[in-house]
Amino acid sequence: MQRNESDGLNPEQAQKIAEECYGEVLAYCRRHAPAGHEPTDLAQETFLRFVRAGSYRERGKPIAYLMRIARSVCVDASREKRLETVALDFDLPAEERSERCAELEEALAKLPDDLREAVELRYGSGLGVGEVAHALDVSRFAVRRRINVALRLLEDELKEGDLDG
Repeated sequence: MQRNESDGLNPEQAQKIAEECYGEVLAYCRRHAPAGHEPTDLAQETFLRFVRAGSYRERGKPIAYLMRIARSVCVDASREKRLETVALDFDLPAEERSERCAELEEALAKLPDDLREAVELRYGSGLGVGEVAHALDVSRFAVRRRINVALRLLEDELKEGDLDG
Protein backbone atom coordinates (compact mmCIF):
# COMPACT_ATOMS: atom_id res chain seq x y z
CA MET A 1 0.00 0.00 0.00
CA GLN A 2 1.42 3.34 -1.03
CA ARG A 3 1.38 6.32 1.26
CA ASN A 4 0.04 9.59 -0.10
CA GLU A 5 0.06 13.15 1.20
CA SER A 6 -3.35 12.75 2.89
CA ASP A 7 -1.94 9.96 5.10
CA GLY A 8 -0.11 12.36 7.39
CA LEU A 9 1.02 15.87 8.08
CA ASN A 10 2.81 17.97 5.54
CA PRO A 11 5.84 19.98 6.75
CA GLU A 12 3.83 23.21 7.08
CA GLN A 13 1.21 21.55 9.29
CA ALA A 14 3.91 19.95 11.44
CA GLN A 15 5.69 23.29 11.84
CA LYS A 16 2.46 25.06 12.80
CA ILE A 17 1.66 22.42 15.44
CA ALA A 18 5.24 22.62 16.77
CA GLU A 19 5.05 26.40 17.07
CA GLU A 20 1.67 26.27 18.82
CA CYS A 21 2.54 23.49 21.26
CA TYR A 22 6.25 23.90 21.96
CA GLY A 23 5.81 25.89 25.17
CA GLU A 24 3.49 23.32 26.76
CA VAL A 25 5.68 20.39 25.72
CA LEU A 26 8.78 22.13 27.09
CA ALA A 27 6.99 22.89 30.38
CA TYR A 28 6.02 19.21 30.66
CA CYS A 29 9.60 18.13 29.94
CA ARG A 30 10.91 20.57 32.56
CA ARG A 31 8.68 18.97 35.18
CA HIS A 32 9.50 15.40 34.20
CA ALA A 33 13.08 15.46 32.93
CA PRO A 34 15.25 13.03 34.85
CA ALA A 35 18.39 14.45 36.43
CA GLY A 36 21.17 14.69 33.88
CA HIS A 37 18.83 15.42 30.96
CA GLU A 38 18.11 18.83 29.50
CA PRO A 39 14.36 19.52 29.18
CA THR A 40 14.98 21.33 25.87
CA ASP A 41 16.62 18.19 24.45
CA LEU A 42 13.66 16.08 25.57
CA ALA A 43 11.20 18.54 24.03
CA GLN A 44 13.17 18.46 20.79
CA GLU A 45 13.13 14.64 20.84
CA THR A 46 9.37 14.77 21.34
CA PHE A 47 8.90 16.81 18.16
CA LEU A 48 11.37 14.64 16.23
CA ARG A 49 9.35 11.55 17.12
CA PHE A 50 6.16 13.38 16.22
CA VAL A 51 7.44 14.28 12.75
CA ARG A 52 9.14 10.92 12.13
CA ALA A 53 6.06 8.95 13.10
CA GLY A 54 4.10 10.63 10.34
CA SER A 55 0.98 8.94 11.64
CA TYR A 56 -0.77 11.87 13.30
CA ARG A 57 -4.29 12.49 12.07
CA GLU A 58 -6.15 15.57 13.17
CA ARG A 59 -8.58 14.10 15.69
CA GLY A 60 -8.79 16.63 18.48
CA LYS A 61 -6.05 18.74 19.98
CA PRO A 62 -2.53 17.78 18.86
CA ILE A 63 -1.23 18.64 22.35
CA ALA A 64 -2.72 15.40 23.75
CA TYR A 65 -0.80 13.37 21.17
CA LEU A 66 2.36 15.38 21.83
CA MET A 67 2.03 14.94 25.61
CA ARG A 68 1.83 11.20 25.10
CA ILE A 69 5.06 11.31 23.11
CA ALA A 70 6.70 13.63 25.67
CA ARG A 71 5.76 11.24 28.44
CA SER A 72 7.38 8.37 26.54
CA VAL A 73 10.51 10.44 25.88
CA CYS A 74 10.84 11.29 29.59
CA VAL A 75 10.23 7.69 30.64
CA ASP A 76 12.81 6.47 28.12
CA ALA A 77 15.31 9.03 29.43
CA SER A 78 14.58 7.91 33.00
CA ARG A 79 15.19 4.28 32.14
CA GLU A 80 18.39 5.18 30.36
CA LYS A 81 19.97 6.85 33.38
CA ARG A 82 17.93 5.21 36.16
CA LEU A 83 17.76 8.54 37.96
CA GLU A 84 14.85 10.23 39.70
CA THR A 85 12.74 12.77 37.86
CA VAL A 86 12.83 16.47 38.61
CA ALA A 87 10.22 17.68 41.10
CA LEU A 88 7.02 19.28 39.79
CA ASP A 89 7.32 23.05 39.32
CA PHE A 90 4.59 25.27 37.93
CA ASP A 91 6.94 28.18 37.11
CA LEU A 92 4.66 30.84 38.60
CA PRO A 93 5.91 34.43 38.38
CA ALA A 94 7.34 35.62 41.73
CA GLU A 95 4.68 38.30 42.25
CA GLU A 96 1.89 35.70 41.92
CA ARG A 97 3.38 33.21 44.36
CA SER A 98 1.33 33.36 47.49
CA GLU A 99 1.60 31.30 50.61
CA ARG A 100 -1.41 29.29 49.39
CA CYS A 101 0.34 28.53 46.10
CA ALA A 102 3.36 27.26 48.01
CA GLU A 103 1.09 25.05 50.12
CA LEU A 104 -0.54 23.69 46.98
CA GLU A 105 2.84 22.97 45.38
CA GLU A 106 3.92 21.10 48.51
CA ALA A 107 0.69 19.10 48.51
CA LEU A 108 1.09 18.28 44.80
CA ALA A 109 4.65 17.12 45.39
CA LYS A 110 3.38 14.60 47.95
CA LEU A 111 1.03 12.96 45.44
CA PRO A 112 2.10 9.71 43.79
CA ASP A 113 3.49 10.31 40.28
CA ASP A 114 0.51 8.82 38.41
CA LEU A 115 -1.99 10.99 40.30
CA ARG A 116 0.09 14.15 40.02
CA GLU A 117 0.58 13.62 36.29
CA ALA A 118 -3.17 13.21 35.67
CA VAL A 119 -3.93 16.41 37.61
CA GLU A 120 -1.11 18.28 35.87
CA LEU A 121 -2.33 17.34 32.39
CA ARG A 122 -6.00 17.99 33.21
CA TYR A 123 -5.65 21.31 35.03
CA GLY A 124 -2.12 22.49 34.27
CA SER A 125 -2.28 21.83 30.53
CA GLY A 126 -6.05 22.18 30.18
CA LEU A 127 -6.60 18.82 28.51
CA GLY A 128 -9.95 17.09 28.58
CA VAL A 129 -10.36 13.74 30.32
CA GLY A 130 -10.26 11.89 26.99
CA GLU A 131 -7.08 13.71 25.99
CA VAL A 132 -5.44 12.92 29.33
CA ALA A 133 -6.44 9.28 28.88
CA HIS A 134 -4.84 9.30 25.44
CA ALA A 135 -1.67 10.98 26.72
CA LEU A 136 -1.30 8.51 29.61
CA ASP A 137 -2.47 5.52 27.57
CA VAL A 138 -5.15 4.59 30.10
CA SER A 139 -8.95 4.56 30.05
CA ARG A 140 -11.10 7.62 30.69
CA PHE A 141 -12.38 5.82 33.78
CA ALA A 142 -8.82 5.44 35.10
CA VAL A 143 -8.17 9.16 34.50
CA ARG A 144 -11.35 10.19 36.34
CA ARG A 145 -10.45 7.86 39.23
CA ARG A 146 -6.89 9.24 39.44
CA ILE A 147 -8.10 12.83 39.37
CA ASN A 148 -10.79 12.20 42.00
CA VAL A 149 -8.34 10.45 44.32
CA ALA A 150 -5.75 13.20 43.78
CA LEU A 151 -8.26 15.97 44.50
CA ARG A 152 -9.38 14.25 47.73
CA LEU A 153 -5.77 13.84 48.83
CA LEU A 154 -5.00 17.47 47.99
CA GLU A 155 -8.06 18.67 49.87
CA ASP A 156 -7.11 16.61 52.94
CA GLU A 157 -3.52 17.82 52.80
CA LEU A 158 -4.54 21.48 52.46
CA LYS A 159 -7.12 21.22 55.27
CA GLU A 160 -4.48 19.62 57.48
CA GLY A 161 -2.16 22.53 56.73
CA ASP A 162 -4.87 25.01 57.77
CA LEU A 163 -5.24 23.28 61.13
CA ASP A 164 -1.49 23.38 61.74
CA GLY A 165 -1.27 27.12 61.13
